[in-house]
This record gives sequence, C-alpha cells and structure tokens, in this order.
Amino acid sequence: MAEESAPNPTFMDLDENTQLSSYGSRVESPEVPPEPPSINLTSFKPGKDNVRELGDGILTIRLAPGERLVVLGQFEVSVQKGQITLMGSILLPSKKLYRVFASSSHSLPVMRCLATDSEIAELRLHPCKVGLGSLESLSPLFGKLWNDNSGALGLEYTKLVQKTKRSTFQVLFSSNSGPPKAYLQPLISPPEWNEMLAKCSMPSEQKAPAIMVCGPKSSGKSTFVKFLANRLLSTLTDASQPERPTKKLGVALLDLDPGQPEYSPPGQLSLVHVSEPNFGPPFAHPIPDAKSKVIRSHSIAAISPSLDPSLYMACVSDLFAHYRNLLSTEASCPLVINTPGWVLGTGLEILVEIITQLRPSEIIYMSQDGPPDVVNSLQEAAKSTLVLTLPSQVSEYTTRTAAHLRAMQSMSYFHLDSATKSALAWNSLPLTSIPPWEIKYSGENPGLLGVMCYGEQPPANLLADTINGSLVAVVVIDDMAAIPGWTSEGDNMGTPTHAFDRTDDAEIRAFDQDSLQLQHLERPLIVSTPDEEIPYFNPTNTISLDPKYSHSIGLALVRGIDVVRRRLQILTPIPSKVVEDVSQAGKSIVLISGKLDTPGWAYIEELTRKTALDKAARKQGGGELDLDDEGSLEFEAEASKGVDEIGNRSLGDGFQNAPWVDRLEGSQGRGTGARVWRVRRDLGRTGDGGD
Repeated sequence: MAEESAPNPTFMDLDENTQLSSYGSRVESPEVPPEPPSINLTSFKPGKDNVRELGDGILTIRLAPGERLVVLGQFEVSVQKGQITLMGSILLPSKKLYRVFASSSHSLPVMRCLATDSEIAELRLHPCKVGLGSLESLSPLFGKLWNDNSGALGLEYTKLVQKTKRSTFQVLFSSNSGPPKAYLQPLISPPEWNEMLAKCSMPSEQKAPAIMVCGPKSSGKSTFVKFLANRLLSTLTDASQPERPTKKLGVALLDLDPGQPEYSPPGQLSLVHVSEPNFGPPFAHPIPDAKSKVIRSHSIAAISPSLDPSLYMACVSDLFAHYRNLLSTEASCPLVINTPGWVLGTGLEILVEIITQLRPSEIIYMSQDGPPDVVNSLQEAAKSTLVLTLPSQVSEYTTRTAAHLRAMQSMSYFHLDSATKSALAWNSLPLTSIPPWEIKYSGENPGLLGVMCYGEQPPANLLADTINGSLVAVVVIDDMAAIPGWTSEGDNMGTPTHAFDRTDDAEIRAFDQDSLQLQHLERPLIVSTPDEEIPYFNPTNTISLDPKYSHSIGLALVRGIDVVRRRLQILTPIPSKVVEDVSQAGKSIVLISGKLDTPGWAYIEELTRKTALDKAARKQGGGELDLDDEGSLEFEAEASKGVDEIGNRSLGDGFQNAPWVDRLEGSQGRGTGARVWRVRRDLGRTGDGGD
C-alpha cells in the first residue's frame, strides 16, 4: 500500500505558542491533497497512575501541570480536582458535566493543565450518545467525523481500558492515531489571542462591555467569539462556589453573520443569552440548549446581507434595542457581537454603520494584513475607540466547505428531537418518513396570513412551484404595523396608496426612518394564486416586514401542497407549544421565501439511508458487518433480511415514492444533447494521425 511505502512522517510537537503552517494553502491542485505532517497532540503518557476506568465507559484522567489532552468524539467532561482550560473557559472542580463535540470537520479542542498551576488536574470523561452521529446514515456530510470505535485510548493502550470495547470518544496522541484519511489538527489560540481574552475579561466597575469582532472571511472570527464568550462566562462564575444557586448570569451574543450563525439555522440574525460554555461546532447546537435562551431573532431569508442591506440593518437595530432592554434586568451582562466576513464595498459600509449605531466599547479586527483602507474606515467610524488587530487563525486543509457546513447546520436543525427538552438530541429518521404539519391557508380561520418573497418576486402562478421543497422562514407578526401599507380596514380595501417602504438601492443609506422613500403599493396587498389559492403578498410590491413588529421563530421545509383541502404541508422542529402560544395570542404567521440554500440534503436522505442499509446487509452476508452503537440496532434489523432479498435489485431500491425527487434510469428524462460531453483526445489534429 502507498501508506506503507511512504517515508516516516515528520513529527511536530505542540505547545501554547506553536502556530501551524498552512500546508493546505500551498497545494496547487485540490485533486491531490497533501500528506499532512503528524502532530503530537496529547502529551501525557497513560499508565495505571494517571488513568482509571470506571463503570459505564467513564474514564478518569490525571494531568500534571503543563500536560494537555486532545480527544476526538462526543463526550461530557467534569473536573474533580485542580482546574483545566478548554476553548477559552476555565473549568473548576464541580459535579457539573460539560458537553463537548470534537469533530474532525473542525480543529480539535485542547484540554490543558497550565504549567503555572501548582497541582494536578483530575477530570472525568463520560460517553455521550445524543444521536448526532446517527445522521451519517442520512448524509455523507456527517461521515467520518468522529472516532472509529477503537476504544477510549485507541489500540495502543487497550490493556488500560478493558471494560468498554467501544466508546463515543478517543484520546488522540498524534494526528495519525485517529481514523484513517482524517485531517486532524488541534485548536490553537495564539499568544495575541490569549492576551486579548485576558484584557476583555478583566472585571470593570464601568458599564457592561460591548465587544465587536469583525474581519475577513476565514480569519477566525467565529472561533475567537466562541473563546471570548467562554472566557467571559468563566469570569462571571463564582470561582469558589461554581454550583451555588445564585442569580443566573450570562453573556449576550449578538450574532449578525447569517451565513455561519452559531445558535440558529442559516439566514437568521439573533440575540442569544448564553449561560453555558460552547464546546462544539455550530451544527452541534443549531439552537441553544435548555439553559441558554434566544431573546429575539429575525430572518433575512438569505446567507448574506447583500440581498437587502437596509433590512439587515433594521434587524440589527431592533436586536440591539432588545439588548438594551436586557440591561434593565441584568445590568452587568456583557455583549459580544459577531459580524459577517464581508469587509469590502457595501460590506464595509455595513460594518461602519454597525459601529455608528451600536458604539461598541471594544472593536477587534481579525487580521493584521488589512486591507489598510478597511481598518482606517473602521477607525474613523469608531472615533475615540481604538480598533485593535489580531492575527488571523491559521487556515489548514478542511474537509468541509462553507456550503457543506451550512447544509450540516440546516440538517442538524431539522433532525432535532423535540421530545427531549433537558438537552439537545437528534433523530435519524429521514424527513420523508416524518408526518408533516398541515397549515390551513384558505377559508375560515386560516393558520397563515400569507407567503412573502424577499428578493425575486415570482408571479402568482409560479409561487407553488417556487416554495414546494424549499426552506421558508416562519415569522410571527407581533403588530400589523409590520406590514407596510396595512390598514385596519383590511388589505383588500381602499384605493392605491403611498406607503413607506425601504429602497432597493444597494448603496445602503436607508438605515433610519429619515431615509425611507415613498413607494407606490398596489392593492390588494395580498392576492391568491390562481390554482392553489395560496395567500401571496402582491408580487408587484417590493416590501419586507418591519423587524420592530415581527420576529422569526425558526425555519420550515415545505413538503407538499394539498390543493384540494387547501393545506400546506411543512416539516419543522419548532415546538408545538410555541405555535400554540402564537395562536392563543391572536397573532398571525407569515412564511418568508428568499435566497436560502436549496435543501438538497433533504431530497436524498431516504435514498442514502436505503443504500446504506443495503450495503450493510451485503456486508453481513460476507461476515463484514461493522456498525456503530447509535445505528447498529436499526441497521441490523434491516440487514437481517439477508442478501438473497436484495441480490437482484439496485442499491437503494424502493426510493421511487419519495417527494420532490424522481428516480430516472439511464437517459430517461433527458433531452437530445443532454448526455455528458467529453473532450476529444485528438483535438487539434489536422488529419487521421498525419501532420
């Protein structure tokens, strides 16, 4: 094999000041990824004196000062003695369990007993089974993220852990000790980051700090925001009595990045009161856990502010107003602001406007390479507040693109198990096998005010095709003033009028009421589609909901439209209690369609699962069935049918009745010329082989 004939890899040691070189950025061809150097990860050497196996897969580990621990997988950690640092947090002895999701799609978190500590740190690792790993059976995006069930200490130290053969986590001693072909790298916090974290978390008798983090794409903004929020939570906790039931403290996170949100599906801006440290990638918490809370959120129905910059800024202003309201009850609650990675052109204007309106006490720019014009513009807007620069996070080779991570975030969101309320959990059923909600959209007492489109306005006769199989935002109308031009007599009455509406001008000057332009609104404001009679906000009007009088409660996937019964069928993880409260309050719901990513992952979940089951059955027939704990029972039940029953059919057969997708055989459904074109190898020759 090629791996056996390769020369011995170079080992790299890792300490607090180590910065890894970006070998992935130097690759000329993405088709041949480089062979990464092997990196020493965990520094302590397991033995009977520092590792003890307890029951139920629990592992006790003792770290000496200066030692570090890197783990791959899903687990919960508690500190018994001493203290450890983890992703900006300082964890002290308590009975509290902190959930950690260490995925190979992201750099792995490092647990460290600082060299300055005088005593050892004793911690316990608990297995964690919440169903997130089972999503691998529905999408290859979730494949090869976790440990390969080789035991908590890997193959080298199996004698120390003999009670549990399989574990949801694995201690990694080097980047080569994990699953094959996995690019494993530690999460490094540069010294400049550590100094800034210490500065921003220093206690102050002044008003609560508001820290804005901005910078170009892939500079480490989200990572630093996570570190910063974790550090602030550590300083808000009573170090001597971490479990004392005192007043609930937390950090307010104003997440303004619709493309990579931390606690919501893509396309949303949110204000979240965070009470628990964050030790996982965004797809491990598409909504906050039970102890944290979404104060308010808005949907711009797009992954970038570029679709409607003025609407984006209106949402920002409303969320910040709700943070000010929070200060009336929690005066010391710090604010952390995460921004998009759009720093040029209109994106820079947005950042300048955010600084102008919010007036943060600290502004951190995550790049020391400029561009200088950007930093100067931010400094000019900040006036006396100094714009501080930090080095960008080193970008290593990644197995998931930004689009992949958005798809994983959305998929994780829609597979949340709403029956589990104490902590987040997931189910592995394909969405096509889940009974949908039905919304009556026509007749008496409809459950839907209408469908509104942001961006492109399809004609009424194409609305059904536009929204069927797409993601829509579910928005609650707190006051009918949210709808431009709405009158108390009803939207279908009156003559054409003028009403305030935001301009479509991409040069974002319409950030306040003074710059709103008069726009002619056609009546009626809501029309019905000709065939389905779906209430549709008049496509001749380019309007959006006012964030001051509306808010988003989540996303929904339109599964189908029952034209005969006038019902919309949707799939959503929004708890039924939330919808009931909206109904009892007499508020209306509007579905917003925009420029969110097409949920292609949802279309093929059932096919992916059936194919995986068929492959598992064939492996079992050959004596090779090897499935993980979370999916083994379901797989084995299907696989027990035997190979004979599937031997004469294609993998994934039985997928024909799935919604949204038609299965085509060969060139079926393809027009003339639709076959794949290939370049002729004799291109450029003048004859049959002659010169």
